[in-house]
Amino acid sequence: MPGMKEIKSRIKSVQSTRQITNAMEIVSTTKFKKYSKLVAESRPYEESMRKILSHIAAGTKNERHPLFDGREEVKSIAIIVITSDRGLCGSFNSSTLKELEKLVKQNEGKKISIIPFGRKAIDFATKRNYDFSESFSKFSAEEMNKIARDVSEDIVLKYANHEYDEVYLIYNKFISALKYDLTCEKIIPIARMEGEVNSEYIFEPSTEYILSSLLPRFINLQVYQAILNNTASEHSARKNSMGSATDNADEMIKTLNIQYNRNRQTAITQEITEIVGGASAL
Repeated sequence: MPGMKEIKSRIKSVQSTRQITNAMEIVSTTKFKKYSKLVAESRPYEESMRKILSHIAAGTKNERHPLFDGREEVKSIAIIVITSDRGLCGSFNSSTLKELEKLVKQNEGKKISIIPFGRKAIDFATKRNYDFSESFSKFSAEEMNKIARDVSEDIVLKYANHEYDEVYLIYNKFISALKYDLTCEKIIPIARMEGEVNSEYIFEPSTEYILSSLLPRFINLQVYQAILNNTASEHSARKNSMGSATDNADEMIKTLNIQYNRNRQTAITQEITEIVGGASAL
């Protein structure tokens, strides 16, 4: 059984850990509120864009476009994988990286290029010698839109030049403060969305021009939304993880204090017994 000195030392150690986890919970809570608000504000735009695209896709079923039609043979793919820069958020990053490994195995024999977002994804890709020429980490909320635009323009260009035949996106979709869903979706070629054709569309200047302008913007929106959703999910996961760690520390401190008081009481009782025994002997 540990002595009183050891227990007291352990209590101080747990209290120090609790201060750290509590501070991290507060920071993540603040950031979570910021990014969850950004996700909520941008979702109506995404939903409107999907609705417009579904109507156009339904009204132009006979029109062909490279971003819609895809390739007969897929030889090379690109995977955009989004993680966090830091850990301490439970299984948030590990589940994302397992999904990346799963997708890589499913496409064995094809040329695979990785576009990693976040230090965890960059380190993972580096250790496994995955092919990647660019990576992104430690970017602010103000930089997200520009980064998403640059990445989307680059992958659309490389798809047009036959450097990529398919492009996938792996991220955590934010649902609520307690829930997020790991998502792996193909963003190029774009799946034709089903929609009702209420009227015939007349395109000016041309269908090709409209689709060539709209579809890259939709891909840009998907990448931007994925970055936002993943960041909100990250802070949600870290907030909950640090909250649980703080609660566990409180419980451990309570248990150690009880053990310390019992040991202290035992020592006092033993001292009194020795004193009474000594007095009786005299």
